[in-house]
Amino acid sequence: MHLQPDHHHPINQAFISFISQQALQADSVYILGDLFETWVGDDLSIPLYHTEINALKKLTDSGTKLYIGYGNRDFLMRQAFWQASGAEFIEDETLAQIQGVDCLLLHGDSLCTDDKDYQRMRDWFRKPWVQWLFLHLPKKTRLNIAQKLRQQSGKQAQHKQADIMDVSNQAIEDLCARHPQVVHIIHGHTHRPAHHCFMLNGMQKQRWVLGDWRPETQIIKIINQHISLIKLD
Repeated sequence: MHLQPDHHHPINQAFISFISQQALQADSVYILGDLFETWVGDDLSIPLYHTEINALKKLTDSGTKLYIGYGNRDFLMRQAFWQASGAEFIEDETLAQIQGVDCLLLHGDSLCTDDKDYQRMRDWFRKPWVQWLFLHLPKKTRLNIAQKLRQQSGKQAQHKQADIMDVSNQAIEDLCARHPQVVHIIHGHTHRPAHHCFMLNGMQKQRWVLGDWRPETQIIKIINQHISLIKLD
């Protein structure tokens, strides 16, 4: 969703509406990374997104289970965030049975293996000692670094071929080899909402891709053993 540090932003308004209305009707809600546009530490980011985090806490207090995974924008969320939101952390490549449907849940950036530069950067920033060092930098320094990284990422994306930034067939095959019995794969990251059906080793697979709520708000809904990608009003 890439929530912005502006409570009046259309994405934030759509998010608050969803969390306070449709989400309350669910047994569980899964957010597969990049909930926030950026996260530079609990101390700085919780105050920026306090309205949205309070909405999440109301949801979890109501009894709805909330599961959130890391994205490439917000993998620095720590204990203060989980306490403030009431959410539970889920690892990449989490197996979950939702309403009778067995699903494999992940953010999706690990599947974009053709983008070698991105994968090198991803490996670097996921090192625990790099994260520890960043989180112990002064607040102003962290904000400046995050801003420069976003600018750099935007410039690089303009010059990359679209196919490179999408998931690779080999990565999908490798993922299915690690989880051979899974039929439904659900991920985000690519900002290309779609439903892909394919055969692999004689077994039908389905890959569901979440959108980024710009401009349309879309979710994947699972109920009574039926899964669908739907648009919200």
